[in-house]
Amino acid sequence: MPVQHDVIVVGGGAAGLATAIGLARNGLDTLVLGVPDAPRDDGRSAALFESSLAFLDRLDIAQALKAHGAPLRAIRLIDITGALVRAPTTTFRAVELGQEAFGWNIPNAKIVEEMAKAARVTPGLAVSSAFVAGFETHQDGMSVRLSDGTMLETRILVGADGQKSRVREAAGIGVRIKPYPQAAITCRLRHTRDHEDVSLEFHTREGPFTFVPVGDHTSALVWIMKPEKAEAMLALSREAFAEAIMRRSTGALGTLEIEGPIAAVPLQKLVADKLVADRVALVGEAAHAFPPIGAQGLNLGLKDVEALVARLGAAKAEGHALESALPLYARDRRVDVEMRSAGVDILNSALIADRLPLDLARAVGLGALRSISPLRRLAMRVGGWNPPFGAKAAS
Repeated sequence: MPVQHDVIVVGGGAAGLATAIGLARNGLDTLVLGVPDAPRDDGRSAALFESSLAFLDRLDIAQALKAHGAPLRAIRLIDITGALVRAPTTTFRAVELGQEAFGWNIPNAKIVEEMAKAARVTPGLAVSSAFVAGFETHQDGMSVRLSDGTMLETRILVGADGQKSRVREAAGIGVRIKPYPQAAITCRLRHTRDHEDVSLEFHTREGPFTFVPVGDHTSALVWIMKPEKAEAMLALSREAFAEAIMRRSTGALGTLEIEGPIAAVPLQKLVADKLVADRVALVGEAAHAFPPIGAQGLNLGLKDVEALVARLGAAKAEGHALESALPLYARDRRVDVEMRSAGVDILNSALIADRLPLDLARAVGLGALRSISPLRRLAMRVGGWNPPFGAKAAS
């Protein structure tokens, strides 16, 4: 007879592993698939806000993750678009919300590595590197076939397998995709000047050019540009590329040296038409993905995870059918996903539009955020930089 699970999670990235650990800790017999033996370091990192870290702390993961990253105590926006109406430089400080830091920036590979370690010692959670080849839904659950031919049974299947999700496709869930004329180059940099735990986000006509602290005298770079320019940059020697970064930043962090790999990815907005179908639920980039603006990506995915874990955990504890929790999960998350996706799209489109009315609106808006403290604190909370439950904002 096939092995029976309460939930099978497909996807061994951060969203999938956090989902699996959270479900197992809530008493659900869980299997997570697609977990790599050694995660690949592609030079990317993720800024995890305090709200995300508070959830991960309840899973006993947060402290291990912080050991590999750096705190974000401030975020500074700098306009170098060359617009006729220049937006003022604006700095958001965590202390304004009564926090030590907005969150921590951590290399993606280290996030996956630490979560995989935690998953392998979590009671009630099985970990596998196998992948799903197909599945069928029936009255009592789902039959899942793995790539090696193994057959499994589960009551719920969670798709956490990224933007090209096979689970989403097999479940018949459509997506809305908006490609952007942009690509993002990512890497880590050593630099001679101290970043002082401040993230620097330069706004250019091609998109944000951002340094995010990731260690002592070390920052992660996200440089958004036109795809053809990204291709030309990748053809440069590492020394020439570091020089180009230093020129673009006007030497803000001093002399630079590239550490580790350099990666480039095309940018697009993707939103699933729905978050659930039959016994399938989507989380993370299987459900939504958009440009790296405002560090919304993984933080939004972890909001999905937290909501799904809470709903399925409650159903298990109360003796309800697990599938009855899925519509509630979709209701919990749909508005937030749609609003944040639209917000990032508007910000990105306004930045690259090169139109005077939009430049003027952006300048006025940032001027107001710079000058009016209550408005600035509200913007930080709406942006997701809010403190964990019970924290008190500074007056």
